[in-house]
Amino acid sequence: MTVLGIVANLLIAGYSVWLLFTQLKASSPWLLKILPLVLLFVALDALIRHFTTLNSVIFTPECLWLSYLLLPSVPAEYDQISTMELKKVLTYQMILGFTDRRGKQRSIKSPASFPRMMEIMFNIADLSPQVRMNDELDKMISVIRRLRENKEQAAQ
Repeated sequence: MTVLGIVANLLIAGYSVWLLFTQLKASSPWLLKILPLVLLFVALDALIRHFTTLNSVIFTPECLWLSYLLLPSVPAEYDQISTMELKKVLTYQMILGFTDRRGKQRSIKSPASFPRMMEIMFNIADLSPQVRMNDELDKMISVIRRLRENKEQAAQ
């Protein structure tokens, strides 16, 4: 879906630039002069968001890798993850606090609408038992743990 969004926004931006430089004249109505600029702004904003938001989460035996399209990937070692919160600002966000390999405190925000975010948060809580969570998230993780334990007991 990301590729489709990137292609669509590139086409919109390209079409807006083409309109600005080839089709508009000094006698064009002011709405036709403003509309390509608005479209260009919206398309470029969406492109920047596609390239700089979380693209993938990779669990390895030693650390968690948070990958982006244009930004460098961020490794977070499981024993260095200190906090994980589920917070509602405008929409729900997962905020992960950890100490990076240089000893610097980092905080990564990701939309909770990211695919399989509940499973990702459960795995982080499972692999990092020292992580502090806010009350909402702690309750959700404990419910998921109980459901998995019940499912495993039923399978035996």
